[in-house]
Amino acid sequence: MTSQEESPVLASQLSQTKQLAFSLLIFERMLPRMVAFCKDTGVECACCLQAKDVAWSDMEAGRRRPNLYQSLNESCLKNAPDTEDFTHEMTSDALDAFITMIHIMEFMLDGRFDHIAGVSALATDSVDGYLADLEPGFVMTKEIEDRIASHPLMLQELQRQKDDIKFLTALPDHFDSETIEALKSRSTSQPSLVPLTR
Repeated sequence: MTSQEESPVLASQLSQTKQLAFSLLIFERMLPRMVAFCKDTGVECACCLQAKDVAWSDMEAGRRRPNLYQSLNESCLKNAPDTEDFTHEMTSDALDAFITMIHIMEFMLDGRFDHIAGVSALATDSVDGYLADLEPGFVMTKEIEDRIASHPLMLQELQRQKDDIKFLTALPDHFDSETIEALKSRSTSQPSLVPLTR
C-alpha cells in the first residue's frame, strides 16, 4: 500500500459523519487557492462556499436536505473552471476544489465512500500538480515522480490527513456544537494545501 492509499483506507473505518468532517477539513485547506483564483478571474465560487456552510451546518444539526445538496452540486458543476479556458497558475487548484465540493455534496446525497476517497486523492493531486509545475521541462520522469512523492509538501499533506483521521477517531460519534467548533477551529488553524505563491 502506498502512502497516498493509506488515508482512504483509514478513513473508510470512520462513521459517515466523521467521513464528511474529514472531507471538509481537506476542502478547507484547498479553499485559499480556489478563492484567489476566483478573485483574479471573476469565476463564481459562491456555490462552493455555500455548499461548505451547508455541509458544516447540516452535520451539526443532523439534518438532511437532499434537494439543496443536488442544487448546490449542479451549481458547482456548472461553475467549475475549465482548464482549457484559463492560463491562471491556480486553475487546476480551483478545479480540484470545485470537484472536491461536488464529491462532498454527492456523499451527502448517497453516502458512498468513493466520494471521500476521491477527496483525499484530489488533495494529493493538487500538491502533485503544484510541485510538477516547479520542475523544469515538460516530461515527467520516474526521478521527478520520486522527487514529488518525497517532497515536504506532499509528505505534509499525507501526514495532515492521517492526523485528521486520528483527531476524528477520538471524537464522540454524536457531533454537538462543541465538537463542530473544535473541528472548525482545527480547519482554520491549518495553512493552505500549498502556498498561495510559488
